This record gives sequence, structure tokens and C-alpha cells, in this order.
Amino acid sequence: MKTKATIFFLPLLLLAVAAFAAVNPRQIWKKQWITKDFITEGVSSADMNGDGHADLVAGHFWFAGPAFTRAEKFRPGKVYPIAEYVKESFLSWTRDMNDDQRPDIVMVGWPGKEIMLYLNPGAKSGDWEAHQIVAEAATESPIFADLNRDGHEEIVCMVRGCFGYYECDPTDKTKPWKFTAVSESRSKSPYVHGLGVGDINGDGRADIVEKDGWFAQPEKLPGVWQWHKLSEPSNGGAQMLIHDFDQDGDNDIVTSLDGHGYGLGWYENAGKERDSAMVWHEILPTDAAKVGVGGLQFSQLHALAMVDFDRDGRMDFVTGKRYWAHGPKDPGSLDPALTVCFFNRSVNGALQWVPQVIDEDGGVGCDVLATDLNQDGKPDVAVGSKKGVFILTQ
Repeated sequence: MKTKATIFFLPLLLLAVAAFAAVNPRQIWKKQWITKDFITEGVSSADMNGDGHADLVAGHFWFAGPAFTRAEKFRPGKVYPIAEYVKESFLSWTRDMNDDQRPDIVMVGWPGKEIMLYLNPGAKSGDWEAHQIVAEAATESPIFADLNRDGHEEIVCMVRGCFGYYECDPTDKTKPWKFTAVSESRSKSPYVHGLGVGDINGDGRADIVEKDGWFAQPEKLPGVWQWHKLSEPSNGGAQMLIHDFDQDGDNDIVTSLDGHGYGLGWYENAGKERDSAMVWHEILPTDAAKVGVGGLQFSQLHALAMVDFDRDGRMDFVTGKRYWAHGPKDPGSLDPALTVCFFNRSVNGALQWVPQVIDEDGGVGCDVLATDLNQDGKPDVAVGSKKGVFILTQ
């Protein structure tokens, strides 16, 4: 028999459960190992053979979807021990670079070294035709984006310590690309961490963001890129994500603070009326002994990627530990290699990040891929790291 109290409290209980579920995602993720060999620290995806299925590019292979069990070699390569580095495959992008309706592979190697373009030959077997399009690309994670709105993507990185971008010859993208610097020399090291591209000040032009601040793109190029300092001290982490995460009309920044230590957070854009001042909010602390959102803490957040995982209209992101980046030398290097989704929630009108550990034995590499690999309408995660290559599907 239902009492009046039961009838009264039941709707409240259901509302509480619904509210908890709304901010505490518990999707079930399945893991598929592609290989446990260390062949790359970044993966990319496209339909390489034109069969309508997404394939996965990792190291010197592309793996044919939807099963990803057949490996096709497209360039020379080998398996590396985890004490070393895959110097020719830190990360990659797939694009049709010669307008033949087949995706090619642009591969970033060791920081400060070359970027190679491999042209997809279609049904022909053997190594793909290779072109060195960049001789020097520093920073740990260069970015491929249409920076100057010319319809062609540029490569954003550093050269001889200067931030800037490489442009292609649109008539022949296999030719060496031309570099334009936007800053004076800021480092003598090619291993600078932390880089992003996006419109910070709302003028419709993409800016270049690095660990210490951002360069505002001028109205006309080349021009002078105005420097703006960020507030939070940072050793530099990984890809810096630029998006209107709090949905208030201006772009914010999500970034890790140390690719080989601890710290994760986001900068809230205060808007044009405050000259796009960036207000720091902590997600995970820099102190290893403290925990952050969801009682979580882990180190070496060396790769980030954003996508709307739960398709609620709010942009989420994925990151994780770069396993064995410097062997046992880094803080927390012997802890589990977590891969973690951070879900973007609005709680009483404020942005709240809700983490879910989706894997405890993989982490991330120098890059992480978030896209729909099995074409079921739900974004997946793909990783190339010193653990190997694997896919996580919802």
C-alpha cells in the first residue's frame, strides 16, 4: 500500500536520480587492441581504400576497417622498444593532398625534424610515394588547420624557436612549404609543449595559442600578431583545445599544464567587454597529493582531443596518461595508464566537468583521436602509445 509520504517523495527521488545521471555519465566502453607493438605515438583515420569504411593509420601501417585486423604497410618502419621513441611517427593527419579523391597521409616525426607526405596510390601495392614538405617542425604537437582562411590548411608549429605556420603551394602540395613566423624566438628547445589554434578575441580570425599566452591574428597578413599573456604558470602540456565550452558566445581554452607532470584546467573567456581576459579554473591540481574533479588525479596529460561524446550539444574532451614517456623518470610514471573522458555539464548555469575513466591500461600518446570509427553515430577513441594501438568504442 502506498502512503502519502511515498507518493510525495517518489517523484523527488526520480528527479534526483535523473539529475545524478545527467551529470555522472557511465557509458560502457569496449576495447579492441589493434596491436600491442609500439609503432606510433599518434593515429589518424580516413577511408584509405574507398570501401566506405573508416580505416586507422598508425605508424607505418594503415589498418583496414571495420575489423581493423588487416594491416597494410605504406612506408618503411619497425617495432620499437618502449625505452626508445618512434622518431618518424609522433602524430599524423589524413587529407586528400593531390585532389585525386584518395586520402593521403601527412606524418609528423621527431620534434624539430621533418614532416612527410605520403601519396595514396590506390590499388597499387608497395611503399607510397613520399615527399618531405617540411624540414623543421618544432613543438611536440604541431597543428593542421586553415589558419588564414584561404581554403587550405596550414601547419602551425615552431621553427628556430619562433611560433608560426607553414603554407603550401595550392597547385602542388608536394613542394616544400613556406614558413611565416608570428613571434620572435621564444625557446632554444624544439620540445616545447602546448599549442592551439582558435579565435580567442571574437574577431573571426584564428589566433595561435601556446602555454604562456596567445598571439592575435592581425586584420591583414603577414602583419604583427599581438601577444597576450595567460595567467596560470605552465610547463606546457599538449593540444590546447579552443571552443565555447560554457556556451556564452566566446571561445575558451582547455589545457593540461605539464605533459610530464600534473595539472589540467580551463580558461574562461570573459568576453570582448573585458578584452577577452582569460579566467583560470582548475580541473586537476598540479599537486600530486591532491585530487581534482570526481576525486581523480593522474599525470602526463600529453594529448587532448575534443568531441561531443554523449551528443548533448556540449563539447567534451578526452585525455590520459602518456605511458612511459620518459621511462620511470616522470612523476606518476608507474601509475596506471588511464584514458579519461571529461563530460561537459551545465549545473545551475555553471560549467562542470565530470570525468569517466574509460580505460585503465592504455593512456594516450603524443596525440589522441576522437571520432566515429565504427560509423554507429557515436564518437570513439583511438590511441597509439607505448602500450600499442587500440580503439575504445561506446
